[in-house]
Amino acid sequence: MTIEIKSLSKTFKTHGKEVFALKDINLKIENKDFVCLLGPSGCGKTTLLRLIGGLEKGDNGKILEDEKLITKPSKERGFVFQQYSLFPWLTVLDNVTFGLDLGNDSKEENIRRARTYLKSVGLESSENLYPHELSGGMKQRVAIIRSLVNKPKTLLMDEPFSALDIQNRHKLQEEIVRIWKKTEKTIIFVTHDVDEAVFLADHIVLMGRNPGHIKEVYDSKLSRPRSRNSEEFLAIQSHILEGLES
Repeated sequence: MTIEIKSLSKTFKTHGKEVFALKDINLKIENKDFVCLLGPSGCGKTTLLRLIGGLEKGDNGKILEDEKLITKPSKERGFVFQQYSLFPWLTVLDNVTFGLDLGNDSKEENIRRARTYLKSVGLESSENLYPHELSGGMKQRVAIIRSLVNKPKTLLMDEPFSALDIQNRHKLQEEIVRIWKKTEKTIIFVTHDVDEAVFLADHIVLMGRNPGHIKEVYDSKLSRPRSRNSEEFLAIQSHILEGLES
């Protein structure tokens, strides 16, 4: 699934004035890429992700998905938000199958598929638990699986690990890389964490603000699995930090 953004701009009205959230964004994301949108608060990362997801519309320019204009949300694009967005009255299994039950497959087939995905992230023994019985990391794994089980071609992730402690954050970063390699999906991942971006992405889109714009697209050649202590990792981290501060 190739996504191409051409001359995209987005404004919001604040106190009666139009303010550019994004201005003249041009970016091409190839099929199976792992891309991080990285930048400070207020640079338009989440806005850009929502535009790609079809949740908002730009004022100028366009976004194409395999050369077709994105105008609305689609099952081809799964969303994972910062907040887990699980239904508190449903079990883990029912949360995962919720979207599937609206489709044409049988209930048995939906449950089989959900259980396969839950097993892949070590949650097979938690299917009958409710969200309040889960840790933050477990909730986010359920949210990720709920998106994946619908088999989207692109996974859009908006700072999904930012509320977790560092140990769980690192575990889920490793987990999403494993899922990405196994499923070969395109992933677009919003973060303000340089370490996270360097660990995850093969392409880091460095954004600036006032108005939101792309400063640089850094193509990482780091091999996988990645070590945060390697000279190459630290060198890329330093380069990205310099770009943020400039």
